[in-house]
Amino acid sequence: MRIRLVVVTDIRGTIARNRDDPVNWSSKEDKRFFKQTTSESGVVVMGRKTYESIGGRLPGRTNVVMSRQKEINLPQKPDYLISGTPHEVVSLLSGAGYKDICVIGGQSVFTQFVDAGLVTDIYLSVEPVLLAGGLNLLEEVSNELTLKLERILKLNDNGTINLHYRVY
Repeated sequence: MRIRLVVVTDIRGTIARNRDDPVNWSSKEDKRFFKQTTSESGVVVMGRKTYESIGGRLPGRTNVVMSRQKEINLPQKPDYLISGTPHEVVSLLSGAGYKDICVIGGQSVFTQFVDAGLVTDIYLSVEPVLLAGGLNLLEEVSNELTLKLERILKLNDNGTINLHYRVY
């Protein structure tokens, strides 16, 4: 199974100003890249706060929300609401016939998938900004990853780039 982290950061690796910050600061080119990549996959996995911050389902994709809570505070419910581990999420989706998953946030979900050793690829967009405050891409991880750079894609003339790394 292909499991990709799809993430945007500032130049310090910050994914948000704080835990409640909606990611509304990324460029339109990054948003276009995100939509194309996650639509090709067909599956997005995220935490409850990420789901609530985007306002509901991402159309054209199977929406999976990982949460310890049993309810989502939005009228639009995700396709799956799971309180399990990344391995359980992957097992459920694999059993449903999916072969490609995009993990889209937030910090806790990114960290859980890295620590579980499930990530095969990282698509990291870097925006030429410095955000005030800062929530890093990952919490403290117990699993080290060795990466190989597969591609650098310049998304716009302002300097937004996307780095595709394969995990080895």
